[in-house]
Amino acid sequence: MLTFHQCNHCGAIDASCIDTCATCLSHDMISVQIPGRGHLVSWTTIRKPPLKFKADGVYHVGVFDLENGVRVTGRFLHEEGDALGDRVVAVTDPRIEHTSATFKVEKHV
Repeated sequence: MLTFHQCNHCGAIDASCIDTCATCLSHDMISVQIPGRGHLVSWTTIRKPPLKFKADGVYHVGVFDLENGVRVTGRFLHEEGDALGDRVVAVTDPRIEHTSATFKVEKHV
């Protein structure tokens, strides 16, 4: 499960930690849990990471369309044979210390 923020006024869902709804400007936001399953839309390899992630070395970042319609960006644990459109699932990787979600193609889970 992934934590998102949902507007109590209009129902819009946002993956970032926000205090104001980008859709209706309401300040009535609540945390909601959403299943971390979806499809791989795009991914890239970061070979020269920002200083904050320098210790991680080379890593992958992907764009994912979740089953509830929300599009998110996060770490992608790429393996040989992974392809655009593959089903993905959010996973916990103790080697990665950051706040964004980490995804892996479901056939490898």
